[in-house]
Amino acid sequence: MSRKKVINKEEVVTDVVVEQVDDTVTDEVVAAESTNSTDGIKPDVDPITIVSSGKGKKLSPKNENHVFYDIGVDSDGVLYIRMSGNEGGGLHSKKWITLQSVFDLLDEQADRDFKSTTFKTLELGGSSNNCGFLAAVLRGDDLGLLAASDKSIFLHRLSGEYEANKKKLLALKPEK
Repeated sequence: MSRKKVINKEEVVTDVVVEQVDDTVTDEVVAAESTNSTDGIKPDVDPITIVSSGKGKKLSPKNENHVFYDIGVDSDGVLYIRMSGNEGGGLHSKKWITLQSVFDLLDEQADRDFKSTTFKTLELGGSSNNCGFLAAVLRGDDLGLLAASDKSIFLHRLSGEYEANKKKLLALKPEK
């Protein structure tokens, strides 16, 4: 009887007991351990360190609930943003997107009003709420990157403090 480790395509390490009886080999699965790499090491920490968190009020005037966000930085110093929570109803993605991609998209919207669906190009995830929730976060007092348009509360424009707030966000670094 012998033991061996088997790693399958899903990166699951399985401890297998191999027993030979007469000329027949039988395998018995003893334990399985999920890992993220073929060397059997499972990362203990998220590779993105959260450097700021906050909230933004949802866009509907009938609703007083908020959407919550995190801003994080990876080991290369790249800043990311994600929606981390939601008061009330509505599914959303917690996918990290680069903050620079948000700024690039917003910079293209200077001097014009735009809809939340503009954020679809950021590939926020599957939920139809993601674009509106991101707009709510960017409009929130914490970030102050967007403001409501004069034409409709559901249209956005860059806030008067956009450049100053952008500069503050780009300066975020993890605490040491």
